[in-house]
Amino acid sequence: MRALLVIGPEPPPLTGMEVATRALVEELRAAGVPLLRVDTADPGDELGNRARWTWHNVSLGLRHLAEAAALTFRRDVGAVYLPITQEYPGFYRDAAFILIARAARKPVVVHLHGGAFAGFVERESGWKQRLILETVGKATVGIVLSEALRPALECVLPRERVVAVLNGVDLPTVTVKRVDDGTVVVFFLSTLFVQKGILHFLEAFAQAWSERPELRASVAGHWPDETTQAKAEALLDRLGIRSVVTFHGAVAGTRKSELFGLADVFCFPSIQTEGQPLVIIEAMAASLPVVTSDGPGMEELVTEGVTGLRVPIDRDALAAALVRLAADPAARSALGRAGRARYEQEFTRRAFGRRMLQAVGPLIGRPVAVPDERRAA
Repeated sequence: MRALLVIGPEPPPLTGMEVATRALVEELRAAGVPLLRVDTADPGDELGNRARWTWHNVSLGLRHLAEAAALTFRRDVGAVYLPITQEYPGFYRDAAFILIARAARKPVVVHLHGGAFAGFVERESGWKQRLILETVGKATVGIVLSEALRPALECVLPRERVVAVLNGVDLPTVTVKRVDDGTVVVFFLSTLFVQKGILHFLEAFAQAWSERPELRASVAGHWPDETTQAKAEALLDRLGIRSVVTFHGAVAGTRKSELFGLADVFCFPSIQTEGQPLVIIEAMAASLPVVTSDGPGMEELVTEGVTGLRVPIDRDALAAALVRLAADPAARSALGRAGRARYEQEFTRRAFGRRMLQAVGPLIGRPVAVPDERRAA
């Protein structure tokens, strides 16, 4: 069995790509797969600094490319794994990683942690589109997050080279339990980009609260810029909901688990095309009913009417879903229990590891079958 070179970031920050890369690395080690690493994480990462041409970003990228080149040409490397981005300038770096692997005649596995890559390709023309086709389009295997998201990579790869692998992560048990004080707490957790739906959520919550005054909002996450934060603050005052919305800032570890435990409903109303947000898996693991925007990436994650509610990107529809769950504690409980059961069946780190080894194993001489009894690292 030859080694797999894994290029990609591990936390912090705790975004989907970083968490999934760490889970993959831990599962490979637990399975005894020879592993080499280029960790592309930025120790001083600020999410608002991403997708910018700065000297810091360029110099860091060049360092990672040099590390990758030194490892890719090693004789014991059987394949290269790389999560890819859907924006510039990060894609230039990813393309360079792939070109290095092609020069070394090593098969490449690209992993897409979003659902907007087809649009990314369509927006380009000329040499940029050719670059995409000569890099991602030459990958040996392309991994997407669900069957519904296959078109995101099938725009550049033939269907037989695209594999759907559901995310998975091991999560701490939520021990904090809600005290029944007559309120219904809706929890929103994400990096607070406009595209993640924070302003959309506040508007819909205000509408729902006007019908169900027992509703309370709990919001956690990092503000990527002052402009978005100022818009949110203005909304609180204009909508008259400042007294029923609590902002907790960025949270992790025990504090994050505590906030999940103190919630009755989890809401993630993203207004962009999502892949398979790990935060929804966290909510399911915490036995919370999920309300989220409908879209291809959500179809295999949130089962409508079973583990949660999927709604259009529409304020009225989102508000109606919150009102419905606020009024029905039995439904909240049933949806939450079903979400927890589905998490245990399909979205643990071990389940993710088995699926990933099935996808990359043949490229490094690893038998496809992975025994269930092996212990996680």
